[in-house]
Parts: sequence; C-alpha cells; structure tokens
Amino acid sequence: MADRELKQFGHSIVNWVKEFPRNTPRYIYERLPIIKWLPKYNRTWALRDIIAGVTVGLIVVPQGMSYAKIAGLEVQHGLYSAYIGAIFYCFMGTSKDLTIGPTAVISLITGELVAELSGRMTPPEVAAISCLCVGALTMILGVLRLGIILDFFPTTVLVGYTTGAAATIVIQQIPKWLGVPGINNREAVYRIIINMFKAIKTLSWLDLLFGLVAFVLLIAIGLSVDRWGRGKFSIQLVKISRFFIVTVLATVFSYVVNLDAPINPTTGEIQPRISILKSVPSGLPHPMVPHVTSDILSEISGKLFAIALATILEHIAIAKAFARKNRYQIDTNQELLALGAANITASFFGAYTVTGSFSRSAVKFQCGVRSPFAGFVTGALVLLALFFLTPAFFYIPDAALSAVIMVAVSALISPPSVFIQFFRVNLWDFLSSQVALWVTIFVSVETGIAAGVAFSLMVLLFRIARPNFHVLRQLKDRPDVFIDASVDNTFETVSAPHGVLVFRIEESTTFPNSDAFKTWVLDEVYKYTRFGGKIKTTSEKLWSDDLEIHIRNMRKVAHGKDTNITDNDLPKLRAVIFDFSAVNNIDSSGLQGLFDLRDLLKGYAGVTDHPDTFFEVHFVGIQANVLSVLELSGITRPVAPIALQKVEILEDVTDSQHADSVDTHSSSDIKPLAEPKAAPAPGNIGSGAVSVLGSSPFLKEEGLVHLTVRDAVDTVLVRAQAWDGSHTHSDADHHAHESDSDSSSEHRRAGKTDSHHYV
Repeated sequence: MADRELKQFGHSIVNWVKEFPRNTPRYIYERLPIIKWLPKYNRTWALRDIIAGVTVGLIVVPQGMSYAKIAGLEVQHGLYSAYIGAIFYCFMGTSKDLTIGPTAVISLITGELVAELSGRMTPPEVAAISCLCVGALTMILGVLRLGIILDFFPTTVLVGYTTGAAATIVIQQIPKWLGVPGINNREAVYRIIINMFKAIKTLSWLDLLFGLVAFVLLIAIGLSVDRWGRGKFSIQLVKISRFFIVTVLATVFSYVVNLDAPINPTTGEIQPRISILKSVPSGLPHPMVPHVTSDILSEISGKLFAIALATILEHIAIAKAFARKNRYQIDTNQELLALGAANITASFFGAYTVTGSFSRSAVKFQCGVRSPFAGFVTGALVLLALFFLTPAFFYIPDAALSAVIMVAVSALISPPSVFIQFFRVNLWDFLSSQVALWVTIFVSVETGIAAGVAFSLMVLLFRIARPNFHVLRQLKDRPDVFIDASVDNTFETVSAPHGVLVFRIEESTTFPNSDAFKTWVLDEVYKYTRFGGKIKTTSEKLWSDDLEIHIRNMRKVAHGKDTNITDNDLPKLRAVIFDFSAVNNIDSSGLQGLFDLRDLLKGYAGVTDHPDTFFEVHFVGIQANVLSVLELSGITRPVAPIALQKVEILEDVTDSQHADSVDTHSSSDIKPLAEPKAAPAPGNIGSGAVSVLGSSPFLKEEGLVHLTVRDAVDTVLVRAQAWDGSHTHSDADHHAHESDSDSSSEHRRAGKTDSHHYV
C-alpha cells in the first residue's frame, strides 16, 4: 500500500510539473470549489444559509473579541481574523458546515508567543509572523498533497491537549472574572492560582458581580433551552445566540453604571467603575507586510510548529466529523490549501492564525446550513460590526468577556467519561491522552502536543516491534478451525498433531520485529518438541552456551515448575506452519529472519545431521505482495494453478513398490506442485501413501503455500507418512541409532540430565 502510494505520489508530481502551463485553468478550477457549486446554487437554500450566517456572526463577534484578549491582542484583531477566515473559506472550502476564524487553543499558543517576544516586537507584528508562517507551511502541505501526515496524530492526543488547553484558558480568565487586579495570566497555571489567592483581598466587588451574573445567565440559558426547548429550533436559537445576548446586556448595564463616572483631566477619558474594553478602532487596518527574520524564526520555531500542528489538526478533525455526520466527502488536501491561503492573506491585514471552530460549525449545522455561502454572510456581518458598532464596544465589561470565554471554552473540556472510555478500550490510548493533558496544563500547549504525539509514536513503534504472536490450536468440534486458546478460552481446543506447530503473527514482518518473532518461535518449539540434532560434547560447547538452562526454563513455564519434562516426553519437530494472513509487508530484515529461523529449526529437528529426518516449513494465507517476495527469495515455490492443485494418494502401494517408484520415476514424470483439496484423516492413509508434489517429492529448502491451516496440517500429515514409508534405514543406521540410544540411557542412569541434547 505504502509503496503504491509513494509511486502514485511521484507520478502525480512529475505529471503536474510537465503539464503545469497547459493545465493552469483546470488547476484553478479545482482549487476554487465555489466555481463548481455556485452555478448549481438553489434559491431555496438561501434562507437557511442566511440564518446560519447571521447566527454564527452574532456568536463570532463576542467570541472573536474574547479570543483576541487570550492571544494578547486588542479585540479588533479577533474580528479581523473572523471576517477574513469566514469569507475566504467560502471560496476555497469543501465543507458546508465548517467555519474558520479565531479559536481558543490557537489564541492561547499565540498569546504565549506574544508574551515571549514582548519588548522586541509589538503583539500585532508577532501575530502576523505566526499567521504567515503557519499559512505557508499549511499551503505547502496542501500543494504537495501531504495530508497523510495527519494520520500520525491520534484522536486521543487531540482530546487530551484540547482539554488541557481549555482548562488552562479557564484558569487564566478566573482573575479577571473575579475582578482580581494585577495578575499576570501568562505565567504557569499553578502560579496564577497562587498569586490570585494572595491578591484575593484586592478584588473589585463590582467586577465580580458583572462576572458572576454573566456566567450564571449563560449557564442558565443553556440549561433551560436544553430542558424545555429540545427539538424546537426557534428556542434553540436563544441558546445559540446567548453569547451575543449576554454581551449586549452586560454592555448596557456597564453603560448605566458608568454614566456619572469621573473624567480623567489629563486624557479626557472617563475613569470607569469597572474594568471595560474602552476604545476600539473602527474600520479596517492598512495592509502590513510581516517582518520575518531568520533569527526570529529560529527562536520561535517550536511554537510556530505547535500553532501549525494545532491549526491543521483542529481544522481537519472538525471538517471530517461534520462530513461524516452529513454523509459527504471533503478533500483533505484542498482543505489544507484553503486554510493556508486564508492565513497567508490574513497575515497582511492585522489578523492572527485562523482555523476551524467546532462550536461555530456546530451552530451552522444546527441552523440547517446548505452551502459555504453562509460563511460569506458571517464575514459580511463582522465587517458591519467593525464599521458601525465599535463605539458600542467601549463599555463591554472585561469580567463579562471572561465569563463568555470560560463558558465557550468549557465545551472543549472532555468529561471524565471520555477518558474512562479510553481506559476501557486501550490503556495506551488513555496514557497518551493523559500525557497530552497534564503536560499542556503544567508546561505549555506546544510541549503538550509534542509529548502526546511522541508518546503515541513510541507506542506505535513498540507495537510494531512487539506484535502479538499466537500458537494456534484446533477446535475440538471444528477440526477445520484453528484459534489461539490463550486469548479465547471459550471453546475447547486440542493441540495440533504431535510435532506440528502452527504460528500466527499479527503484524508485518519487518526489521523492528524480525528478531522478536524468531526468538518467540524458537521458544515455543523448545517448549513442545524435542531436540533431534547432533549432541554436542562438553569440549564442543561455547563458553557462553546457556541454551540448556533456557530450554529447561521454557519447559517449566509451559508444563509447570514441578514437572520434570525430558526429551523422551516430547515429540520430534516434524513441521512448522506460519499463518501469514495478517502480514501485509515483509522487508529485507524480515526475509533474512525467516531464512535464519528456517535454518535454526532444521538444525533443531536434525535435518542437517540426519538426512532421513522429515521436517518442512509451510505457509498459510499469504497476501499477494508478500507471496511474490517469498517466491523471489526462494523460501517458497510458485503456487501452481488451481487446476493442477491435486495430490495423488496411493493407498495400496507397498513400501518396496514405493521405493522402486521413487528410484525409477524420472523428474519429467513428476507432477507440478499441488495442494490437497481435502487430505484424508491420518488414520485412513495406508502405509504406502505417496504425495507426488513438485520437482521433488519432499522439500528441503522451499516451503509450501496453502489457503487454510487445515489444508497445511493435512498436507504435512500426508507427506510425513509418505516420507516414513519411503525411507528405510540401513543396518548401519540402525546400529548408529541404537548406540545413540544406549549412550543416552547410560547418561540418564549416571544422573545426567537431558540438557546434553541441545544445540
């Protein structure tokens, strides 16, 4: 899959470069989806789009100003980001539900960046640099169609760091919400809490009143609508617009409270009785080219990467969620292009980084939006506010804005049930979410993202390096089914025929796990079969040879510590069957590991020392791309066509006749490699059974390939019995075996253990 995608990616890049001048119009057409859907726009969609656009506009005006405060910017910069993002996405987006603009998490990271460069650059300059760099990186990913990298960032990390960032924002807003002055909300979370309690005596009771009332109203409206307005869209609009409603009410009461406020004789401005926004510039700013230097980039590269990562992940995750809910497709690479173009453009007009907003997108969905045109309506509404409503922003209370931020951001905090579900499903997923959560809260957002992703990648690599290995056993009532009894003990199983072991690996055989797979297979062979190779004398052993102890320990693990298992209690190793149905890739290291494993198994079975010993390696369920590699390497032979997949079972042939047939048949008379359609049960095969397969009746270097484990086991039984019937031992061989047996008996009588038999 990866190789095919890499080739397709290379071909697409080459073709794009070759045909670029000629295909420019088509490329522009594809990059501007509005050209496709606008001619098909239905008039009946307009009402829903206008309602959705206006409703989101009423939300984004107070939210944009609030998020700008989180980012360390004046409130108007949040509105600049809101209108540019909404209008730009209308032209280039592929989701009808998504709306982009300022968000809480991006505002938090931008605020950290602004604080880091304070004194050297103005906040708008820092915001413009981050916006430009993030936009450029995002657009490059979109142009190169590298949206696949987003697959390496798991949802659990996204949930963890989003919850951590939202919790950080809430804690940062508490001092202003309570009216406690002089608290630096850019410090670490624990410092904010400590400093706030130290300065709690200086709080402003009037600010506290505005903050509490605004907070209670927001919560009360939401709960009331949820309880009594379920399913009624007109009532749901009250909840959707509650941020705008509460902001307007708070502004009106703030104006009333400050009607007779004293005037500062120096500045001529009023001295408000509560903390308010004061003057907000109207209209649009003059375009400004961001001043980017290599020194600044190298210094803030970590936070820029964090902003870019959070921007992309948040945007794509939200877009996919609503596309899945509404059953339409989005183009991930086009979304990256749209997001990158919007941010690059926004960097010249006083905005900061924009991305998809879950809360505002959910509102559009609830309003029944029909097309991206709703984004244009939202942008137009924000522009109207910038030109005509900025005088009214003067009296907006800071405490009320903090309440708006806290309630809006609280929706991003995942409840404990989400993390409990992660824990129940997978411990590693739970741990990755917790790493991202707590590192984000106690260190920083960018460190939280990096820690969560790094932890998840380590877990992924560990899973690849140490995949699940299984020894398969046969179901007692279903001899054609083989399962891992250690995983599922619901069914009664019986072991495979003595001397035949069936293994399954649940991962591609590649360099991280090839040694682990080899070691595991050998350990399982040591547990359940006896050694059939050459016995080493004491002088032949290496100084580091502790295999005897290892095998003894393996057998104690398998059969019990109190069980004294010797070689005589175990069968010979006759065949090993590898179920490769879950292996979708094999690399050079994995292939070399298979060759090494086969040689070690042959040595353990005694093939090299006793040519008359039967041992074979068989494979089951190999996928096409893996099979071609195994065939090219020579560890398996090409599979014959189905029409030739037959086995001749000669039941009435005597041993002598069989021996004669082996001597007299020429290689041209032997039929191609075949796999049995249905081999008879072992008890029904005569002593002279013959399996005529391939260019040699029995394989010494190549493995057979089967469709099912049952086919492989039956074939092994047929071939093993045919081998036993066709290979008679000479007298010398018998004497040699008898002397070996006598020698072993003498060793046992002398108190020796069976450890001398291991290589």
